[in-house]
Amino acid sequence: MGFIKKALFLFIALVAFLVALLAAADNSAEVALRFLEYETPVWPISWWMISAFVVGVVVGNLLNVVSNTRLRMEARRERKTAEGRTQELDQAKALTKDQPVSPVPAET
Repeated sequence: MGFIKKALFLFIALVAFLVALLAAADNSAEVALRFLEYETPVWPISWWMISAFVVGVVVGNLLNVVSNTRLRMEARRERKTAEGRTQELDQAKALTKDQPVSPVPAET
């Protein structure tokens, strides 16, 4: 199942990249982007589109890694807590087995 998910993701990513590449190929006019006082080198619009796509993929993957790492650490912490509680429960069960239980209820 994991292989199918990976293959499907790669296929979708490849299709998205090809669509971006085809859209970028029609946009060959050269432009320079300007941010406040900074002006970028003159590149064709297609290069800007491709670079924006690549930056988006990289940033998205980095955010995914951060999110997954945090979730894995939380799951590991919870698993250790569950294991500790299971051991405590097993010890409590072992103690109750050692103590005989009277078949006659105690009178008050």
